[in-house]
Amino acid sequence: MAAKPFSARITRVACGVVLAAALLAAHASFAAVPVRVDGRRVLAHPGATVGETAAERLTAARGDLVAASDRRVLIRGAGEGPRVLRNGVPASTSDVVRPGDDIRVLRGKDVIEKTVERLETIPVPTEVTGKGALLTLAAPGMAGVARVVTGAVSGDVVASETVRPAEPMVLKRVIDTRRKKVALTFDDGPWPRQTEAIARILESEGVPATFFVIGKQVKAHPDIVRGLVQAGHVVGNHTYQHVDLSTSDGRRLASEIAETNRAIRAATGVTPRWIRPPGGAIDADAYEAAARQHLRVVLWTVDPQDWRRGKTAAQIEAEVVRATTPGAVILLHDGGGDRSQTIAALPGIIRQLRARGYEFVPLADLGVVKAAW
Repeated sequence: MAAKPFSARITRVACGVVLAAALLAAHASFAAVPVRVDGRRVLAHPGATVGETAAERLTAARGDLVAASDRRVLIRGAGEGPRVLRNGVPASTSDVVRPGDDIRVLRGKDVIEKTVERLETIPVPTEVTGKGALLTLAAPGMAGVARVVTGAVSGDVVASETVRPAEPMVLKRVIDTRRKKVALTFDDGPWPRQTEAIARILESEGVPATFFVIGKQVKAHPDIVRGLVQAGHVVGNHTYQHVDLSTSDGRRLASEIAETNRAIRAATGVTPRWIRPPGGAIDADAYEAAARQHLRVVLWTVDPQDWRRGKTAAQIEAEVVRATTPGAVILLHDGGGDRSQTIAALPGIIRQLRARGYEFVPLADLGVVKAAW
């Protein structure tokens, strides 16, 4: 066989070199691009952007939404986005990375929540003065106005200032000490057997009294309340569930009073004139709620705390007699638990006070009703 010409061999070699160079170039175009992201070596694909290469760090480095009041975190990652440096120079996330690039991700700034400003009413405070049992309105008081700034997301109060201060409602406890008259009152009934036992003692002694009844008890024992009215006693409102009126909202106030009035009317046909707030807790809202339902508020001046465990009849009797002065309103209980000691003490209380010249009268005859209303 004849040898191939030299020129053909040269051509073959040249083609091989060209092919090898093309293969090397193709391999180079698909080789990973080594960079560093926050000090960690990363291999990016050719043509990758800064954003693609540092995507995980960019997400983690977003700032937070924080509370305006104390800067606590409200929503993570809801603040400003991070800043990026490439080789110490600010870069765009759309920039293409090059081999050896040093990418640094700087955490974004926290964003403080927006605030909302509004005017709020400052409730009317209450001042109670005097030492009597019947409350009279000495000054109506006036609500104040405050400017309040709150966080739009957190609801925290950021700042507040008084635009107009509130003026207190002044309730005066009035008493008529000119005559030796006293009023007996009983709370927390009606209570089966106990209320009836007290009523029998009062009848035998010819003493009138006022019974401040709980609405749910009236509904359970309407016959007992009816018997009190038929015997000539006065029935007053002591709320439906025996709640603290000073901590109840407007709707609860109205309901507690109105439901008890309805229960008393249904049982007796009589509309109450008096209300005693449980625990004597009274404020401007409670006083106004009672007044809107035409009720007079009465507290007490003598309280032997006959409901306390271990209190004996002798102790109850002695404490009442010792504390009674002209115009007194005596607080005892016919319900709320075992009142056998109160029942045992009652005859002695009546007889001792009578022996001292006191007359037992209904609340309306104490001599201060006109002053109170």
